[in-house]
Amino acid sequence: MPDDKQYDYLSDQTQLINRALQYTNGNLEKAQQMVAGIFQDVAVIKGKFKASKVGVFYVFLNIDSNYIINFNAIVTTYTDIYNKIRIFDRWKQFYAMFGDIAAELGASGGDSSKFANHLADAIEGYNIYEPIKTGNMQMVSELFEEIIGKYFSISADCQIEIDKATSLELENEDIPMELIDRQADEAILTPDEMKMREIESQVEYIIPGSVIVSPVKGKYINDIKQGEKISVMLTGKDPVSDRIARMFNAITGDGEYLPVSARIKEKFPLSSGGYAIYALVAKNVMVKIIEEENVKIDIERVEQKKEESNENMLFIYIALLLGLLFISGLIVFALI
Repeated sequence: MPDDKQYDYLSDQTQLINRALQYTNGNLEKAQQMVAGIFQDVAVIKGKFKASKVGVFYVFLNIDSNYIINFNAIVTTYTDIYNKIRIFDRWKQFYAMFGDIAAELGASGGDSSKFANHLADAIEGYNIYEPIKTGNMQMVSELFEEIIGKYFSISADCQIEIDKATSLELENEDIPMELIDRQADEAILTPDEMKMREIESQVEYIIPGSVIVSPVKGKYINDIKQGEKISVMLTGKDPVSDRIARMFNAITGDGEYLPVSARIKEKFPLSSGGYAIYALVAKNVMVKIIEEENVKIDIERVEQKKEESNENMLFIYIALLLGLLFISGLIVFALI
């Protein structure tokens, strides 16, 4: 029979699981795993940088539902803070040190607030969640260097470290958190958006792109089938798009992209008109294209040449057939 200590332990575990349920959308198994420290739904990004000014920042991300929980930044000309704060400290120590520095420097100025908002907007725009989930630190570092460099219009020296945690730990540390209702979030999605979410979940990276219109030799989008290759233009200025362009040797000396080949993965008509096209350009990388009209688009040149060759061969066969008929006619006429 359990003694009082065992009853107390079971009671405490039950309370923890009940608290964890609010962070797992009612999923009991995940809540139990969260209490055990197995299911870690939070990534804590700790960073510091040098540009025209120096800065430190943190971002708490929910990597289970893909949204920002909390973020903050300090931007200053006081260069000593770059050496003072240590990104390799555990997130709790980093968070405490950040608070000490903020208190030392006084209230955050306009630069800090503007930069923090820029950082949050960019994180959503760059879809940084996937490389974080897969532990691709190089990709994450490159993304943050680009985000910071764009803000200051200068190359930035940036250091990033990521810790994993749970929402329950954040609650215990009194970290202000934003919660979302996942079911309510999905309820407001249109059928098109639901379809897009389903397709995009199949790969790690989605990059933006556009079709190349070819009125004469092209093929109507409506007639394009899954598995066919088309020519696409990458339109995003992000590290993933840049890598794909370089992989295809499809980038000029000025950094402008050239067309690349992509294989149609999915294509469906949108309820608002036009088409959504998803095409694979590399393993786990799809180009997302929204085209408003059923235009003729450029298909892969190899296929075009093959079609042209087939057309030429058809003309040759017809010419040979006509020639044979003509010669046969002459022979029959001569025999009469």
